[in-house]
Amino acid sequence: MADDEVSKELRNVGLRYPSWKSPLLNLSVVLKHRFLVRNLVRREIRGKYRNAALGYLWTVLEPMLLASVYYFLFVMIAGNPDELYPIWVLLGVIVWSCFGRSLTGSVTSLTSNRQTIHLVYFPRIIFPITSILGVIVVTMMSALIAVPIIYLYDLPLTIYLIYIPLSILLAGFLGIGLGMAFAPLNCMYEDIEHLFRFIVRAGFFVSPVMWTYEMAVGRGAFEQFVLFNPMVVPLTMVRHGIEGTALPIPMLGVIISIGFALTMWIIGSMLFNRFEAEAVKHL
Repeated sequence: MADDEVSKELRNVGLRYPSWKSPLLNLSVVLKHRFLVRNLVRREIRGKYRNAALGYLWTVLEPMLLASVYYFLFVMIAGNPDELYPIWVLLGVIVWSCFGRSLTGSVTSLTSNRQTIHLVYFPRIIFPITSILGVIVVTMMSALIAVPIIYLYDLPLTIYLIYIPLSILLAGFLGIGLGMAFAPLNCMYEDIEHLFRFIVRAGFFVSPVMWTYEMAVGRGAFEQFVLFNPMVVPLTMVRHGIEGTALPIPMLGVIISIGFALTMWIIGSMLFNRFEAEAVKHL
């Protein structure tokens, strides 16, 4: 009788569900454990600035210092006639960093939490989710650099300011799906994270970070080729959000970017759900 009572109190953890259900069920898991997610995100952000005397001010101070460096390099030394060019570069760096940190953070989400995984069980999809949410929050705080930029350059306040948070969310979402697809494999071969760090560095130059989409317009095949880079949309959105103008990218480019993000979320969720249980045995 005692054994029956004990068996009733015990319940299985880490129940598996079909991989094809994982894209939607992962979201329900996050909502169910939102208290845990919120605390893990808070811990991650606090840990980033724990020993910094200026604390969270660095989220705005760092891009302001970068802006002054870019202005000195591109306007005062290179003599670029467009005074806003250093600002476009700065905004490109901020949004690209969001994508890069989301991608590498989700790829390493299991290996960087190996101690927690060995101590206690909870749905492991929470690890990449908290990683990307922490990156998005910090990037949103860095985007406050838009306030002094708008004031100093007398830029208009328009409805297109909504492009700024949307570009950050899209950049983060583009990173997490691709990262989740390779997170289980990284548990067995940590070469994967080194490969993706290289991909992030290389992608910096082939994406409109140091250049803009407008520079590619009118260059024939290159203009069409650029549209197949899903990061073109968020990088261009943030610039036009501050400038107060409509997005110049054809609808095909927007569809490619959003479609790639959704496709990688589906594939990444399915692969993560299918292989993470076996992969963590290698940690």
